[in-house]
Amino acid sequence: MPTFAFRALSPALLAAAVFLAGAAPAEAATKVYSSGDLALAIPDPGVVESPITVPDTGPLADVAVWVRLDHPTDDDLEISLVGPDGTRVLLTNHQGGDGANFGSGSRDCSGTFTVFDDEIGFRPIPDLQAPFAGAAMPDEDLRAFEAKDAKGVWKLRIEDDNEEDAGTLFCWRLELSRNVVEARSARSGKVRAELSFREIGERYEDVLVRIYRGGRLAYEGPPRACRSCERRPASEQPLRVRDLDGDREPEVLLDLYSGGAHCCTYTLLYRYDSKRKAYRPLSRSWGNVSYSLRDLDRDGRPELVSADDRFAYAFTAYAYSVDPIQVWSYRAGRLADVTRSFPATVRRDAERLWRSYLKAREEPGADLRGLLAAYLADSVLLGEGARAWERLQEALRRGELAPPGGAGVGPAGKAYLKALRAFLVQTGYLSSEDAPETLPL
Repeated sequence: MPTFAFRALSPALLAAAVFLAGAAPAEAATKVYSSGDLALAIPDPGVVESPITVPDTGPLADVAVWVRLDHPTDDDLEISLVGPDGTRVLLTNHQGGDGANFGSGSRDCSGTFTVFDDEIGFRPIPDLQAPFAGAAMPDEDLRAFEAKDAKGVWKLRIEDDNEEDAGTLFCWRLELSRNVVEARSARSGKVRAELSFREIGERYEDVLVRIYRGGRLAYEGPPRACRSCERRPASEQPLRVRDLDGDREPEVLLDLYSGGAHCCTYTLLYRYDSKRKAYRPLSRSWGNVSYSLRDLDRDGRPELVSADDRFAYAFTAYAYSVDPIQVWSYRAGRLADVTRSFPATVRRDAERLWRSYLKAREEPGADLRGLLAAYLADSVLLGEGARAWERLQEALRRGELAPPGGAGVGPAGKAYLKALRAFLVQTGYLSSEDAPETLPL
């Protein structure tokens, strides 16, 4: 069963919004191979090579190299990547002037690396300064390895052609994207679903869904949800086949990620239409959160347990926003919000949020407005909004309804309470008639 985690900066707030954890990983076309911790001396002068053996085969689509080494004068060094077929690409050719080191921090694989990558938008390494902690375009193009086979021994070659200063290589990593078709599958009874795609660097191409019913192909096509979506699998196992409505005809669920800093996770639910003898997809966007399948009432038909992403950014910055629980049921090809039908589940969520608030208010610099908004929403669903509102008014008197330091995103003080009440009406938690009476300002 998926587990849930919460977005936030403080430990207490970390227990308060929802995101789906992935299943056990399968082999991916993009992998990182590491040398492990080293203490390899760089001769002064001289040449040293460190090998990494890649067991996976397939034509390369993208290559990046991560380096962590110390040297008092980077300008003394020429660092190259040598492929299994002998192809050599200069990563840095006497760059850095009198600056020291490539990467920073711990002198092992936990340190901060210099990452050599041809990705558009990265600055060329001659335009940067030592210790080059972060991403840089190498002196020569790593696309020289494109279409070559990944399998074999790769070498990081370091040459110091100036006497006086010695250095040490602590760790290096090789990130390879192979241009191969990957596949994920899931099945239940006579229904089997497949997802195939090519993962090339940060891009996902040739994404295709196939659904077999009784051994015959019943659906084939790219996932369709929004024009700008990247159609990126949301986890290593984004497919599930499950009977959601108890009609003995399993639905296919495909979880995808549209791309972006936070947003968005969405699910395509494919339902078999017996009259048309075809699968019809339904799209549901979860925003910054996702869901888990849980049979809350034990009737054999699982609910989709998620969180109300409309609360994100509504009263505070994203990191401090908290989403109250939300429960959906799938019946006859439609999703319905049935959160009010599960008061015990909502109560557990409300109690958890209140405990998180009590703990968070003891932490200096905590922004409590996101937690209290979600707690109030749960309480309104339970018919306990008046009592929760009194608690928020007490928080107002203690000065807790304002951003830390007096500056930040979102309404504060009485304006926060007014905005929160209006928001609960707008989102359907309260009726406009009940709001003034239940939550008096």
